[in-house]
Amino acid sequence: MANFPRPAVPEESASPHLPRISRLLAEKSVRRLAALTLFSEKDYCEMHPGAAVGNEFDACVHAFCHGAPQGGPLFNPEQIARSLALVSASLINESAPSKSFQARAEAFRTRYPVASIYVSSLGNTFMKEIAGDLAVDLRRAGIDVSVRDENSDMAGLLPLSIVVAPHEFFTLGAGKDWMRDTVVSSSFVYNTEQMHTPWFAKALPAILASPGVFDISPQAARLFEGAGIPSMHLEPGAVLQTRWLEDVDLDHPLIDALPAEAKGLTFDPSGWVERPIDVSFFGSESARRESFFGRNASTFAKLSSFIYYRRQWHGPILDHTEGRSLTRIAGHVAGYSKISLNIHRDEFPYFEWHRMVRQGMGSGSLVVTDPCLPHPHLKPGEHFLQEEARHIPNLLEWLIFDADGQCEAGRVLKNTARLLSNDEANFVRTDSILSFLSKQMDGVES
Repeated sequence: MANFPRPAVPEESASPHLPRISRLLAEKSVRRLAALTLFSEKDYCEMHPGAAVGNEFDACVHAFCHGAPQGGPLFNPEQIARSLALVSASLINESAPSKSFQARAEAFRTRYPVASIYVSSLGNTFMKEIAGDLAVDLRRAGIDVSVRDENSDMAGLLPLSIVVAPHEFFTLGAGKDWMRDTVVSSSFVYNTEQMHTPWFAKALPAILASPGVFDISPQAARLFEGAGIPSMHLEPGAVLQTRWLEDVDLDHPLIDALPAEAKGLTFDPSGWVERPIDVSFFGSESARRESFFGRNASTFAKLSSFIYYRRQWHGPILDHTEGRSLTRIAGHVAGYSKISLNIHRDEFPYFEWHRMVRQGMGSGSLVVTDPCLPHPHLKPGEHFLQEEARHIPNLLEWLIFDADGQCEAGRVLKNTARLLSNDEANFVRTDSILSFLSKQMDGVES
Protein backbone atom coordinates (compact mmCIF):
# COMPACT_ATOMS: atom_id res chain seq x y z
CA MET A 1 0.00 0.00 0.00
CA ALA A 2 1.28 3.46 -0.89
CA ASN A 3 2.41 5.83 1.83
CA PHE A 4 0.76 9.13 0.93
CA PRO A 5 1.73 11.90 0.60
CA ARG A 6 5.35 12.35 -0.37
CA PRO A 7 6.98 15.20 1.57
CA ALA A 8 7.42 17.15 -1.69
CA VAL A 9 3.66 17.24 -2.31
CA PRO A 10 2.26 20.62 -1.21
CA GLU A 11 -0.33 20.60 1.53
CA GLU A 12 -2.95 22.28 -0.67
CA SER A 13 -2.38 20.21 -3.80
CA ALA A 14 -1.87 16.60 -4.79
CA SER A 15 0.15 17.34 -7.90
CA PRO A 16 1.31 20.22 -10.12
CA HIS A 17 -0.47 18.35 -12.91
CA LEU A 18 -3.67 18.01 -10.85
CA PRO A 19 -3.68 21.32 -8.96
CA ARG A 20 -7.37 21.24 -8.05
CA ILE A 21 -7.40 17.71 -6.63
CA SER A 22 -7.24 17.70 -2.84
CA ARG A 23 -4.85 15.63 -0.84
CA LEU A 24 -7.76 13.62 0.62
CA LEU A 25 -9.15 12.65 -2.79
CA ALA A 26 -5.65 11.89 -4.04
CA GLU A 27 -5.10 9.51 -1.11
CA LYS A 28 -8.28 7.63 -1.99
CA SER A 29 -7.27 7.46 -5.65
CA VAL A 30 -3.77 6.20 -4.83
CA ARG A 31 -5.19 3.43 -2.64
CA ARG A 32 -7.36 2.30 -5.56
CA LEU A 33 -4.40 2.37 -7.93
CA ALA A 34 -2.33 0.26 -5.54
CA ALA A 35 -5.14 -2.33 -5.50
CA LEU A 36 -5.36 -2.51 -9.30
CA THR A 37 -3.81 -5.80 -10.45
CA LEU A 38 -2.45 -4.07 -13.54
CA PHE A 39 -0.14 -1.91 -11.46
CA SER A 40 3.28 -3.06 -10.25
CA GLU A 41 5.51 -0.67 -8.32
CA LYS A 42 8.57 -2.59 -9.53
CA ASP A 43 7.52 -2.33 -13.18
CA TYR A 44 6.66 1.35 -12.82
CA CYS A 45 10.07 2.15 -11.34
CA GLU A 46 11.76 0.35 -14.25
CA MET A 47 9.70 2.37 -16.74
CA HIS A 48 10.54 5.65 -14.96
CA PRO A 49 14.15 5.23 -13.78
CA GLY A 50 14.79 8.96 -13.68
CA ALA A 51 11.94 9.53 -11.24
CA ALA A 52 12.67 6.58 -8.96
CA VAL A 53 15.40 8.22 -6.91
CA GLY A 54 15.60 8.81 -3.19
CA ASN A 55 14.11 6.98 -0.25
CA GLU A 56 10.91 9.02 -0.38
CA PHE A 57 9.89 7.92 -3.88
CA ASP A 58 6.49 6.19 -3.98
CA ALA A 59 5.55 4.60 -7.30
CA CYS A 60 1.77 4.78 -6.75
CA VAL A 61 1.92 8.43 -5.79
CA HIS A 62 4.15 9.29 -8.73
CA ALA A 63 1.90 7.39 -11.15
CA PHE A 64 -1.22 9.23 -10.00
CA CYS A 65 0.34 12.68 -9.62
CA HIS A 66 2.73 12.69 -12.59
CA GLY A 67 2.77 9.64 -14.86
CA ALA A 68 -0.96 9.38 -15.56
CA PRO A 69 -1.73 13.08 -16.14
CA GLN A 70 1.15 13.24 -18.62
CA GLY A 71 0.00 10.12 -20.48
CA GLY A 72 3.15 8.24 -19.54
CA PRO A 73 3.50 4.44 -19.41
CA LEU A 74 1.87 3.01 -16.28
CA PHE A 75 1.66 -0.75 -16.75
CA ASN A 76 3.90 -3.49 -18.08
CA PRO A 77 2.32 -4.81 -21.32
CA GLU A 78 2.83 -8.40 -20.15
CA GLN A 79 0.98 -7.63 -16.93
CA ILE A 80 -1.88 -6.10 -18.92
CA ALA A 81 -2.06 -9.26 -21.03
CA ARG A 82 -2.05 -11.51 -17.97
CA SER A 83 -4.77 -9.47 -16.27
CA LEU A 84 -6.98 -9.39 -19.35
CA ALA A 85 -6.58 -13.14 -19.81
CA LEU A 86 -7.44 -13.80 -16.17
CA VAL A 87 -10.71 -11.84 -16.19
CA SER A 88 -11.60 -13.14 -19.66
CA ALA A 89 -11.39 -16.71 -18.41
CA SER A 90 -14.07 -15.97 -15.82
CA LEU A 91 -16.25 -13.81 -18.06
CA ILE A 92 -19.83 -15.09 -18.26
CA ASN A 93 -23.06 -13.67 -19.56
CA GLU A 94 -24.05 -10.58 -17.61
CA SER A 95 -27.29 -10.98 -15.70
CA ALA A 96 -30.11 -8.46 -15.94
CA PRO A 97 -31.51 -6.73 -12.83
CA SER A 98 -34.40 -8.58 -11.21
CA LYS A 99 -36.66 -5.59 -10.51
CA SER A 100 -39.11 -4.67 -13.27
CA PHE A 101 -38.04 -1.85 -15.57
CA GLN A 102 -41.10 0.33 -15.04
CA ALA A 103 -40.84 0.15 -11.26
CA ARG A 104 -37.11 0.94 -11.27
CA ALA A 105 -37.50 3.78 -13.78
CA GLU A 106 -40.28 5.42 -11.77
CA ALA A 107 -38.35 5.15 -8.49
CA PHE A 108 -35.15 6.47 -10.08
CA ARG A 109 -36.61 9.49 -11.86
CA THR A 110 -38.48 10.45 -8.69
CA ARG A 111 -35.07 10.99 -7.07
CA TYR A 112 -33.16 12.11 -10.18
CA PRO A 113 -35.56 13.61 -12.74
CA VAL A 114 -32.74 15.40 -14.60
CA ALA A 115 -29.24 14.41 -15.64
CA SER A 116 -26.31 15.88 -17.55
CA ILE A 117 -23.90 14.09 -19.85
CA TYR A 118 -20.62 15.87 -20.54
CA VAL A 119 -18.40 15.32 -23.56
CA SER A 120 -15.54 17.42 -24.90
CA SER A 121 -16.36 19.75 -27.79
CA LEU A 122 -12.72 19.31 -28.89
CA GLY A 123 -12.69 15.52 -28.80
CA ASN A 124 -13.29 12.63 -31.14
CA THR A 125 -16.64 12.66 -32.87
CA PHE A 126 -17.20 9.02 -31.84
CA MET A 127 -17.40 10.17 -28.22
CA LYS A 128 -20.17 12.61 -29.07
CA GLU A 129 -22.08 9.73 -30.65
CA ILE A 130 -21.63 7.66 -27.49
CA ALA A 131 -22.84 10.57 -25.36
CA GLY A 132 -25.91 10.85 -27.56
CA ASP A 133 -26.59 7.13 -27.29
CA LEU A 134 -26.28 7.27 -23.49
CA ALA A 135 -28.75 10.16 -23.42
CA VAL A 136 -31.24 8.02 -25.35
CA ASP A 137 -30.79 5.22 -22.80
CA LEU A 138 -31.59 7.51 -19.87
CA ARG A 139 -34.48 9.23 -21.65
CA ARG A 140 -36.02 5.78 -22.10
CA ALA A 141 -36.58 5.88 -18.32
CA GLY A 142 -38.27 9.28 -18.53
CA ILE A 143 -35.24 11.26 -17.30
CA ASP A 144 -34.72 14.77 -18.67
CA VAL A 145 -31.18 14.58 -20.09
CA SER A 146 -29.02 17.38 -21.45
CA VAL A 147 -25.73 16.82 -23.31
CA ARG A 148 -23.18 19.49 -22.40
CA ASP A 149 -19.50 20.25 -22.95
CA GLU A 150 -16.58 21.86 -21.13
CA ASN A 151 -17.85 25.34 -21.95
CA SER A 152 -20.96 24.84 -19.80
CA ASP A 153 -21.42 26.59 -16.48
CA MET A 154 -19.70 24.45 -13.85
CA ALA A 155 -22.06 25.82 -11.22
CA GLY A 156 -24.87 24.00 -13.02
CA LEU A 157 -23.39 20.55 -12.31
CA LEU A 158 -26.31 18.26 -11.46
CA PRO A 159 -26.36 15.54 -8.78
CA LEU A 160 -26.47 13.01 -11.62
CA SER A 161 -23.69 13.80 -14.10
CA ILE A 162 -21.75 11.49 -16.39
CA VAL A 163 -18.53 12.42 -18.21
CA VAL A 164 -17.95 10.53 -21.47
CA ALA A 165 -14.32 9.97 -22.49
CA PRO A 166 -12.59 11.55 -19.46
CA HIS A 167 -9.23 11.35 -21.27
CA GLU A 168 -10.56 14.10 -23.56
CA PHE A 169 -12.99 16.03 -21.38
CA PHE A 170 -10.58 16.71 -18.51
CA THR A 171 -7.50 17.36 -20.67
CA LEU A 172 -8.61 19.47 -23.64
CA GLY A 173 -9.28 23.21 -23.61
CA ALA A 174 -11.42 24.53 -20.75
CA GLY A 175 -12.02 20.95 -19.59
CA LYS A 176 -8.76 21.09 -17.63
CA ASP A 177 -10.45 23.40 -15.15
CA TRP A 178 -13.12 20.76 -14.47
CA MET A 179 -10.54 18.34 -13.05
CA ARG A 180 -11.31 19.24 -9.45
CA ASP A 181 -12.79 17.59 -6.36
CA THR A 182 -16.30 18.99 -6.70
CA VAL A 183 -16.62 17.53 -10.19
CA VAL A 184 -14.70 14.24 -10.26
CA SER A 185 -15.76 13.04 -6.81
CA SER A 186 -19.44 13.33 -7.73
CA SER A 187 -19.49 12.55 -11.47
CA PHE A 188 -19.59 9.14 -13.05
CA VAL A 189 -17.22 8.56 -15.95
CA TYR A 190 -17.59 6.51 -19.12
CA ASN A 191 -14.18 5.17 -20.18
CA THR A 192 -13.73 4.19 -23.81
CA GLU A 193 -9.95 3.78 -23.96
CA GLN A 194 -7.81 0.64 -23.96
CA MET A 195 -5.56 0.09 -20.97
CA HIS A 196 -2.23 0.03 -22.79
CA THR A 197 -2.66 3.45 -24.43
CA PRO A 198 -1.53 6.93 -23.30
CA TRP A 199 -5.17 8.07 -23.55
CA PHE A 200 -6.16 5.58 -20.88
CA ALA A 201 -3.35 6.90 -18.67
CA LYS A 202 -4.80 10.40 -19.01
CA ALA A 203 -8.25 9.10 -18.08
CA LEU A 204 -7.01 7.21 -15.02
CA PRO A 205 -6.99 10.08 -12.45
CA ALA A 206 -10.69 10.72 -13.11
CA ILE A 207 -11.45 6.99 -13.08
CA LEU A 208 -9.72 6.49 -9.73
CA ALA A 209 -11.48 9.49 -8.15
CA SER A 210 -14.96 8.80 -9.55
CA PRO A 211 -17.88 7.34 -7.57
CA GLY A 212 -18.48 4.91 -10.43
CA VAL A 213 -17.20 3.92 -13.86
CA PHE A 214 -18.88 2.71 -17.02
CA ASP A 215 -16.46 0.97 -19.37
CA ILE A 216 -16.94 -0.13 -22.95
CA SER A 217 -14.67 -3.13 -22.24
CA PRO A 218 -16.09 -5.93 -20.05
CA GLN A 219 -12.57 -6.92 -19.02
CA ALA A 220 -11.68 -3.40 -17.88
CA ALA A 221 -14.87 -3.16 -15.82
CA ARG A 222 -13.97 -6.41 -14.04
CA LEU A 223 -10.45 -5.18 -13.28
CA PHE A 224 -11.74 -1.90 -11.86
CA GLU A 225 -14.25 -3.74 -9.71
CA GLY A 226 -11.45 -5.87 -8.31
CA ALA A 227 -9.67 -2.69 -7.16
CA GLY A 228 -12.71 -1.43 -5.26
CA ILE A 229 -13.85 0.96 -8.02
CA PRO A 230 -17.60 0.52 -8.65
CA SER A 231 -17.76 -0.40 -12.34
CA MET A 232 -20.17 -1.59 -14.99
CA HIS A 233 -19.61 -2.82 -18.53
CA LEU A 234 -21.71 -0.66 -20.83
CA GLU A 235 -21.93 -0.47 -24.59
CA PRO A 236 -24.20 1.92 -26.48
CA GLY A 237 -27.22 0.58 -28.25
CA ALA A 238 -27.03 -0.36 -31.93
CA VAL A 239 -29.78 -0.69 -34.51
CA LEU A 240 -29.97 -1.71 -38.15
CA GLN A 241 -29.45 1.35 -40.31
CA THR A 242 -30.82 2.04 -43.77
CA ARG A 243 -29.08 5.39 -44.24
CA TRP A 244 -25.93 7.02 -42.88
CA LEU A 245 -25.18 9.93 -45.20
CA GLU A 246 -26.44 13.48 -45.19
CA ASP A 247 -26.65 15.55 -48.34
CA VAL A 248 -23.48 17.46 -47.42
CA ASP A 249 -21.48 14.22 -47.48
CA LEU A 250 -22.05 13.65 -51.18
CA ASP A 251 -19.24 16.06 -52.08
CA HIS A 252 -16.66 14.16 -50.01
CA PRO A 253 -13.79 12.70 -52.11
CA LEU A 254 -14.36 9.25 -50.62
CA ILE A 255 -17.86 9.20 -52.10
CA ASP A 256 -16.37 9.89 -55.53
CA ALA A 257 -14.14 6.82 -55.09
CA LEU A 258 -17.10 4.48 -54.52
CA PRO A 259 -18.56 2.27 -57.26
CA ALA A 260 -21.59 3.86 -58.90
CA GLU A 261 -23.85 1.24 -57.28
CA ALA A 262 -22.70 2.38 -53.81
CA LYS A 263 -23.52 6.07 -54.11
CA GLY A 264 -27.18 5.93 -53.18
CA LEU A 265 -28.26 7.62 -49.97
CA THR A 266 -30.07 4.54 -48.67
CA PHE A 267 -29.30 0.83 -48.70
CA ASP A 268 -31.08 -2.42 -47.87
CA PRO A 269 -29.58 -4.08 -44.77
CA SER A 270 -30.91 -7.45 -45.93
CA GLY A 271 -29.67 -7.30 -49.54
CA TRP A 272 -26.31 -8.93 -48.85
CA VAL A 273 -25.59 -10.85 -52.07
CA GLU A 274 -26.24 -7.79 -54.25
CA ARG A 275 -23.85 -5.51 -52.39
CA PRO A 276 -21.27 -4.08 -54.82
CA ILE A 277 -18.30 -4.00 -52.39
CA ASP A 278 -16.95 -7.37 -51.25
CA VAL A 279 -14.90 -6.19 -48.29
CA SER A 280 -14.23 -2.82 -46.65
CA PHE A 281 -11.97 -1.55 -43.89
CA PHE A 282 -11.70 1.83 -42.14
CA GLY A 283 -8.86 2.43 -39.68
CA SER A 284 -5.65 4.20 -38.86
CA GLU A 285 -2.15 2.93 -39.57
CA SER A 286 -0.19 0.62 -37.30
CA ALA A 287 2.73 -1.75 -37.84
CA ARG A 288 0.46 -4.76 -37.41
CA ARG A 289 -2.07 -3.55 -39.96
CA GLU A 290 0.73 -2.48 -42.30
CA SER A 291 2.06 -6.02 -42.30
CA PHE A 292 -1.38 -7.59 -42.79
CA PHE A 293 -2.46 -5.50 -45.77
CA GLY A 294 0.94 -5.61 -47.42
CA ARG A 295 1.16 -9.39 -47.08
CA ASN A 296 -2.35 -9.96 -48.45
CA ALA A 297 -2.49 -7.34 -51.20
CA SER A 298 -3.03 -10.02 -53.87
CA THR A 299 -6.18 -11.26 -52.13
CA PHE A 300 -7.70 -7.80 -51.87
CA ALA A 301 -6.87 -7.24 -55.55
CA LYS A 302 -9.12 -10.21 -56.44
CA LEU A 303 -12.03 -8.74 -54.52
CA SER A 304 -14.03 -5.57 -54.87
CA SER A 305 -12.29 -3.89 -51.92
CA PHE A 306 -12.60 -0.50 -50.29
CA ILE A 307 -9.78 0.13 -47.81
CA TYR A 308 -9.44 3.48 -46.08
CA TYR A 309 -6.11 3.33 -44.30
CA ARG A 310 -5.46 6.57 -42.45
CA ARG A 311 -1.69 7.01 -42.59
CA GLN A 312 -1.29 10.19 -40.58
CA TRP A 313 -3.05 10.59 -37.26
CA HIS A 314 -2.80 14.05 -35.75
CA GLY A 315 -5.34 13.80 -32.94
CA PRO A 316 -9.09 13.33 -32.49
CA ILE A 317 -11.33 13.02 -35.55
CA LEU A 318 -13.23 16.26 -35.10
CA ASP A 319 -16.77 16.85 -36.28
CA HIS A 320 -16.02 20.45 -37.26
CA THR A 321 -13.40 19.22 -39.76
CA GLU A 322 -13.75 15.91 -41.58
CA GLY A 323 -14.77 13.71 -38.68
CA ARG A 324 -18.53 13.81 -38.72
CA SER A 325 -18.51 13.08 -42.44
CA LEU A 326 -15.90 10.35 -42.04
CA THR A 327 -17.83 8.36 -39.44
CA ARG A 328 -20.99 8.57 -41.55
CA ILE A 329 -19.09 7.55 -44.66
CA ALA A 330 -17.60 4.53 -42.87
CA GLY A 331 -21.10 3.38 -41.94
CA HIS A 332 -22.34 4.05 -45.49
CA VAL A 333 -19.53 1.99 -47.01
CA ALA A 334 -20.32 -0.85 -44.59
CA GLY A 335 -23.93 -0.65 -45.78
CA TYR A 336 -22.79 -1.42 -49.33
CA SER A 337 -20.19 -4.03 -48.28
CA LYS A 338 -20.72 -7.73 -47.92
CA ILE A 339 -17.94 -7.91 -45.32
CA SER A 340 -16.69 -5.36 -42.80
CA LEU A 341 -13.15 -6.25 -41.82
CA ASN A 342 -11.62 -5.62 -38.41
CA ILE A 343 -7.87 -5.97 -37.90
CA HIS A 344 -6.57 -5.01 -34.46
CA ARG A 345 -4.03 -2.20 -34.49
CA ASP A 346 -1.68 -4.04 -32.09
CA GLU A 347 -1.31 -7.22 -30.04
CA PHE A 348 -4.13 -6.31 -27.62
CA PRO A 349 -7.30 -7.79 -29.15
CA TYR A 350 -9.95 -5.60 -27.56
CA PHE A 351 -13.47 -6.03 -28.92
CA GLU A 352 -13.71 -3.08 -31.33
CA TRP A 353 -17.32 -2.16 -30.64
CA HIS A 354 -17.62 0.95 -32.82
CA ARG A 355 -16.22 -0.66 -35.98
CA MET A 356 -17.69 -4.11 -35.49
CA VAL A 357 -21.13 -3.41 -34.04
CA ARG A 358 -22.22 0.15 -34.70
CA GLN A 359 -20.86 0.41 -38.23
CA GLY A 360 -20.54 -3.20 -39.38
CA MET A 361 -23.40 -5.17 -37.86
CA GLY A 362 -25.56 -2.05 -37.73
CA SER A 363 -25.29 -1.75 -41.51
CA GLY A 364 -26.18 -5.38 -42.18
CA SER A 365 -22.59 -6.21 -43.11
CA LEU A 366 -20.90 -9.46 -42.09
CA VAL A 367 -18.12 -8.72 -39.61
CA VAL A 368 -14.88 -10.67 -40.01
CA THR A 369 -12.13 -10.09 -37.46
CA ASP A 370 -8.94 -11.54 -36.09
CA PRO A 371 -9.46 -13.02 -32.58
CA CYS A 372 -11.01 -10.72 -29.97
CA LEU A 373 -11.22 -10.82 -26.20
CA PRO A 374 -14.42 -12.60 -25.15
CA HIS A 375 -17.66 -10.64 -25.08
CA PRO A 376 -20.57 -11.49 -22.76
CA HIS A 377 -23.25 -11.13 -25.45
CA LEU A 378 -21.68 -11.18 -28.91
CA LYS A 379 -20.17 -14.53 -29.84
CA PRO A 380 -17.83 -15.58 -32.68
CA GLY A 381 -19.52 -17.97 -35.07
CA GLU A 382 -22.89 -16.62 -33.99
CA HIS A 383 -22.80 -12.84 -34.50
CA PHE A 384 -19.48 -12.43 -36.34
CA LEU A 385 -16.73 -14.61 -37.80
CA GLN A 386 -13.32 -14.77 -36.17
CA GLU A 387 -10.12 -16.18 -37.60
CA GLU A 388 -6.36 -15.92 -37.17
CA ALA A 389 -5.02 -13.10 -39.32
CA ARG A 390 -2.98 -15.41 -41.56
CA HIS A 391 -6.13 -17.36 -42.50
CA ILE A 392 -8.45 -14.38 -43.04
CA PRO A 393 -7.70 -14.13 -46.81
CA ASN A 394 -8.89 -17.72 -47.30
CA LEU A 395 -11.99 -17.02 -45.22
CA LEU A 396 -12.82 -13.93 -47.28
CA GLU A 397 -12.59 -15.80 -50.57
CA TRP A 398 -14.70 -18.68 -49.20
CA LEU A 399 -17.43 -16.31 -48.03
CA ILE A 400 -17.53 -14.36 -51.29
CA PHE A 401 -17.08 -17.08 -53.92
CA ASP A 402 -18.25 -20.36 -52.39
CA ALA A 403 -21.92 -21.33 -52.02
CA ASP A 404 -21.30 -22.86 -48.60
CA GLY A 405 -19.52 -19.70 -47.52
CA GLN A 406 -22.43 -17.55 -48.64
CA CYS A 407 -24.79 -19.82 -46.72
CA GLU A 408 -22.68 -19.42 -43.57
CA ALA A 409 -22.68 -15.65 -44.04
CA GLY A 410 -26.45 -15.65 -44.30
CA ARG A 411 -26.80 -17.64 -41.08
CA VAL A 412 -24.63 -15.22 -39.07
CA LEU A 413 -26.34 -12.17 -40.59
CA LYS A 414 -29.76 -13.49 -39.53
CA ASN A 415 -28.50 -13.87 -35.96
CA THR A 416 -27.15 -10.33 -35.97
CA ALA A 417 -30.32 -8.83 -37.44
CA ARG A 418 -32.38 -10.65 -34.82
CA LEU A 419 -30.16 -9.33 -32.03
CA LEU A 420 -30.20 -5.71 -33.22
CA SER A 421 -33.96 -5.76 -33.78
CA ASN A 422 -34.68 -6.88 -30.22
CA ASP A 423 -36.09 -3.80 -28.53
CA GLU A 424 -36.21 -5.63 -25.20
CA ALA A 425 -32.40 -5.45 -25.08
CA ASN A 426 -32.63 -1.64 -24.98
CA PHE A 427 -34.80 -1.73 -21.88
CA VAL A 428 -32.51 -4.29 -20.24
CA ARG A 429 -29.54 -1.99 -20.87
CA THR A 430 -31.33 1.05 -19.42
CA ASP A 431 -32.50 -1.05 -16.46
CA SER A 432 -28.91 -2.13 -15.78
CA ILE A 433 -27.72 1.48 -15.91
CA LEU A 434 -30.37 2.58 -13.42
CA SER A 435 -29.58 -0.34 -11.12
CA PHE A 436 -25.88 0.54 -11.10
CA LEU A 437 -26.45 4.26 -10.62
CA SER A 438 -28.94 3.71 -7.81
CA LYS A 439 -26.43 1.72 -5.78
CA GLN A 440 -23.63 4.22 -6.25
CA MET A 441 -25.67 7.44 -5.86
CA ASP A 442 -26.53 6.51 -2.29
CA GLY A 443 -22.80 6.53 -1.52
CA VAL A 444 -22.26 9.88 -3.27
CA GLU A 445 -25.02 11.57 -1.28
CA SER A 446 -23.96 10.17 2.10
